Amino acid sequence: MLAASPALAQVDARIVDNPPEATLRTAPEEPTVALPHAGFDATRKPAPTERGVGAEVFYDLAIRYQDGTIFNPSTGTDDPVRLRSYVGAATGGSPQFAAPTVRILPGETFRLTLRNELPADDPTCPGAGGVNVPHCFNRTNMHTHGLHISPTGNSDNVLVSVSPGVSFQYEYNIPPDHPAGTFWYHSHLHGSTALQVSSGMAGALIIEGGRIPALAPDGGYVTGDVDVVLRKPGGEPFRDRVMLFQQIAYACRDGAGAIKAATTGAWYCDAGDVGEVEGYDQLTPTSWSASGRFTSINGEVMPTLARAVAGEVERWRLIHGGVRDSIKLRFRKMEPAGKTVVAARLATADARQAFVDQRCTGAPLPALGLAADGLTRGALDERSDTILQPGYREDLLVRFPEPGVYCVINGELQTDQAVNNEPHGRELLGYVRVDEGTAPPSAGDSILGALIASAEANLPDDVGARVVADLQDGMRLAAFARHPDVAAEEVTGRQTLGFRIFNGSLPPAPPAFRFEIGELGRDLAGNLALMNSAPYDPVRMDRTLVLGAVDEWTMTSFAANHPFHIHVNPFQIIEVLDPTGTDVSGPGNPNVSQYANLKGVWKDTLMVEQGHVIKVRTRYERYIGDFVLHCHILDHEDQGMMQNVRIAIPDGTGGAAVAHH
Repeated sequence: MLAASPALAQVDARIVDNPPEATLRTAPEEPTVALPHAGFDATRKPAPTERGVGAEVFYDLAIRYQDGTIFNPSTGTDDPVRLRSYVGAATGGSPQFAAPTVRILPGETFRLTLRNELPADDPTCPGAGGVNVPHCFNRTNMHTHGLHISPTGNSDNVLVSVSPGVSFQYEYNIPPDHPAGTFWYHSHLHGSTALQVSSGMAGALIIEGGRIPALAPDGGYVTGDVDVVLRKPGGEPFRDRVMLFQQIAYACRDGAGAIKAATTGAWYCDAGDVGEVEGYDQLTPTSWSASGRFTSINGEVMPTLARAVAGEVERWRLIHGGVRDSIKLRFRKMEPAGKTVVAARLATADARQAFVDQRCTGAPLPALGLAADGLTRGALDERSDTILQPGYREDLLVRFPEPGVYCVINGELQTDQAVNNEPHGRELLGYVRVDEGTAPPSAGDSILGALIASAEANLPDDVGARVVADLQDGMRLAAFARHPDVAAEEVTGRQTLGFRIFNGSLPPAPPAFRFEIGELGRDLAGNLALMNSAPYDPVRMDRTLVLGAVDEWTMTSFAANHPFHIHVNPFQIIEVLDPTGTDVSGPGNPNVSQYANLKGVWKDTLMVEQGHVIKVRTRYERYIGDFVLHCHILDHEDQGMMQNVRIAIPDGTGGAAVAHH
């Protein structure tokens, strides 16, 4: 329950007729941070307090069923649940359906021991259904989403399987030049990925940076980490909030194994029931919106985030760690004159939208986009809405101008913007309690002003002056954007990709739906068409790429919307053509197109809307090995919307070298 405060007590009394703790719930600023393991061998490894290049960080993470509760705003009560969860020393062994946040420095080696303590799978697993029928729900592995590290061996290798009863140590060697930023980790074994992530098996992975930029002889920069200017003039860091958004799709079942659902489609649990995530009927395109379940933040549904101070700048690290919902994040101040809404009335979409419209009536709060998918942008992007698709991360700089309670809202989305291909209205995600500030007003009373003041105080004079000039000229962040643009003349090859869900009589059957990826071509009429498409085959190598090459990728979807994600190397967005052929990735309104203001931005996950044609460019740098690309609607991935990718050493004649023994 929230600590007592007169202002908040008044808000409590007006929000619901239930006790305050049934609705306003305190959430941790982030899930418990995973600290270095205590068992270091001082003769071979640095002591735990010695961090940085060459240091090794150890962490043990168990996977087991955990009993706990999840708040249900539709009823104002806590629903008992039993879910597969990550449990480690940082959680104290307590139920926590958002995994611990891991913080690492560039140049460190992160050794993660994954201990699978789940029950044994059926001995016939995967059974006769085939590799693209969800299966083996208690087998697992780990993916460090967005990190530029090796995909082979015991590094970021999603092609290994950790069975129940097995412990496996991952060794993630973070290169010293790795960008600082917001990344995340989650299970990624084909056949069980969506079910495990929908149980909460995901956590934040933060690369912290302290590298100060310098002026280069060519007039540019030796780039540094933007973290060094996210500080007050005295050196104190801005408040750093990690926000892990999840859709934990728990359900209760009747004696016949069917999900208990009302005539409206909303899921319910009777007294004595325990919610679980045990079937892919909980992960259909319409199940999440019909279920009446709520997106959680750091493992809590509809929490209150405390300790914000009016006028102070905060860094919000937003991570979409869910599967079956799109989020349009915005902030509005809660007005005291708003009408009371009873919690039980939040069971319908109309009631959830009415709650927001009646209570959250302040003007939309502007924020500045700092980074996309963990990579610092070339310039700050001013917005009041931030769209998050599954797998996305966005870093925002936020400043609450006055004390009070602010609503964290999931805003309205049109059908063509959402992963479920259906619109959704406004609904509440949580609250932020903002306390009165103590510092007098100053020139730093804007986000941009605070950054300028920080650069002047915390950077060397010559670099600080250049950074300030950049900020004053279009809010540019040239000193901190670590990936240079990929010019057209740098491109050495081309790749094409198309998504399709096929519903028809093509073999094999079942299932009736086939989730496929293929290449792009032209039909007899000259229209863009899908060629050589097929569901995932674990023994087929779909793409062989060459280390050091630079490819331009052209992508589209022929059925529904799909977030494209590729492991190892990020990509730069070049253009996004809508069905009329108009490039919608330039300056614009994200409420018109979710691609507005993305031209030139680097990402590792990008929604591909049906009928849009997207071009991105990427460099294959440093690492060779086999990995995957896939749709980040993870139940699509589990059912075949994935490809194997290999980066190989060049053969000296323009191709890839073939291994010889």
